[in-house]
Amino acid sequence: MRALVRARFRLTAPDAPPGVSVRPGPGARTAGAAATRALREAGLAHLGGHLDLRTYGRAPRDAETAHAAHRAVHRTLATRRP
Repeated sequence: MRALVRARFRLTAPDAPPGVSVRPGPGARTAGAAATRALREAGLAHLGGHLDLRTYGRAPRDAETAHAAHRAVHRTLATRRP
């Protein structure tokens, strides 16, 4: 059985300290780093958020976890209202 990683990212208030908190789970450190990197790439490193990871199947590889986190951040930023 392959690993499936689902991630949901929610931005925090603009006046909150920057950084990403990750709901504990396999690959939390890798996912947090990927989410932070995605914010920085979007020019929004001054923002922060909460990342919720859910994994199914076997333990995910770091690359799978990082990819899910990166996608979740970009999906949230794409739907963000100015």
